[in-house]
Amino acid sequence: MTIDLDYIRRLAENNEGVDVEFKETTGQLDRGMETLCGMLNGDGGIVVFGVKNSGKIVGQEIGDKTTRMIGEALRRFEPSVEIQPRYIKFPDTDKYLIVFESIGNNPSAPFAYDGRPYQRFDSVTSVMPLEKLIRLHEKRRGLKYWWEKEVNPQLKLSMLDEGLVLKMIYAAVNENRLTGLALRDDTVTALRRLNLMTDEGLRNAAAILFGKDMRQEYPQCSLRMARFKGVKKVDFLDNQWVEGNIFELMDAAMSFFFKHLSLTGTTHHRIRRKEELEVPSNALREACLNAFTHRAWQFDNLQVNIAIYDDRVEIENPGRFPADVNPNELERSEEENKKNTSQPPNEIIANVLYLTGTTEHWGRGLALIYDECDRIGVERPRYLNDSHFVRIIFKRPDMSKWTHDGFANDTVATENDTVGVSKDKVGVSSERENSSEQSDYTQISCSPKIRELINIIGESWLSAFDLTDKLGLKSRNSFVRNRLNPALEQGYIELMYPESPKAPKQRYGLSDKGKAIYYAGLNSLKKE
Repeated sequence: MTIDLDYIRRLAENNEGVDVEFKETTGQLDRGMETLCGMLNGDGGIVVFGVKNSGKIVGQEIGDKTTRMIGEALRRFEPSVEIQPRYIKFPDTDKYLIVFESIGNNPSAPFAYDGRPYQRFDSVTSVMPLEKLIRLHEKRRGLKYWWEKEVNPQLKLSMLDEGLVLKMIYAAVNENRLTGLALRDDTVTALRRLNLMTDEGLRNAAAILFGKDMRQEYPQCSLRMARFKGVKKVDFLDNQWVEGNIFELMDAAMSFFFKHLSLTGTTHHRIRRKEELEVPSNALREACLNAFTHRAWQFDNLQVNIAIYDDRVEIENPGRFPADVNPNELERSEEENKKNTSQPPNEIIANVLYLTGTTEHWGRGLALIYDECDRIGVERPRYLNDSHFVRIIFKRPDMSKWTHDGFANDTVATENDTVGVSKDKVGVSSERENSSEQSDYTQISCSPKIRELINIIGESWLSAFDLTDKLGLKSRNSFVRNRLNPALEQGYIELMYPESPKAPKQRYGLSDKGKAIYYAGLNSLKKE
């Protein structure tokens, strides 16, 4: 498009609009630059000096003072703009038209002029509201929380679980996400490698991931869990408040799910019968990981909440989805592109969880949740998202209506909710008041050797070599024959690659039946 006098005349025949603004002289230079800023933050447009509001072209004389004023005005844009004025000679006079053209949807937006951001609506320019400014910033650059990166001078190495730090370094090497050189790290070197420590000190993210005794300094490192009677938030059957780092909170969350949801048999899309949690445990785990990874940690008076009702499970975290991100559309993008669509607001925390294998596929969490629900034939969850909280809601299946092709036949362990309120610190003993009968998976019949194997695997995926080493055994063949194969046959353990049982990179993890025993064991340890 050529911007010349004829083009300006055509513009002048019409009224001003969202993408056209006329100013009679550069005496209105600041007002014109504010409009230009609003256009930069929107779909672009053109500002012309030397045209009256009526559309009459009058032109303007230009001298050194005028060009100097224009140059100074353009330097007051933040971030800087690459806009040069165009001077169009008005025939038979010494006057000119001064034209500024802006391109919309600029990746550098939002822009501010003289310290203020502006927006354009119809033919009106106004200061952009703070909420819109934040959303525009998120749309262009992603939602980011800076709190995790801040150094806390009060956070000391003694306040971290150093053993857990080195354990996670080993896990990252085992996942081939760090080289073997990392195994030589001491705690300080490991923290620096994970970007949790700078020359100024420890970042807040270090406490979130590896802190211990978090009550005073980091009260937001907590999890509230409740089992309600019926479908309303009125009567408690169980109410727990747990404090700890992310890994401890994840264990507490999964223990709560296995305590209050039914473990039942299904043959859905498979020949052999398999015990599954009524809402897929992998989907619940991924949802909890998302809640902890993407929550707004800077709010120390808020926590992640889990609520189990008769008809649904809700997981809620402080924060929100980035601007213009619809979780359903994001899941579709993940599934179609098979690539990372993640925009983690807490990049350091997300990266550590990925390196350590806690998060298997960074950027495909929603697709994995939906895949798990599809796999066992339950309804996909839905999301609610306001400006302060994100909530994922899983519908619980109606067990009375399910057939053997779903969940209903031959329940392995039915739901028995407990009554009472407790406030637990992970790893510290606690007592439950007025407890009634509850699901006791520790009584599921399996040999002591299989129980030992279950406790070693936990939420990990380990090779036969790793398991042999952790058990302190010398013969891998004997381990496979006497421990691993029986655990597989009895359904406590499953293969990472079931279609290739003898795959060189084969690993072994717990089935829901095995996880039920594992998490019941964690609960019993807390009560001792």
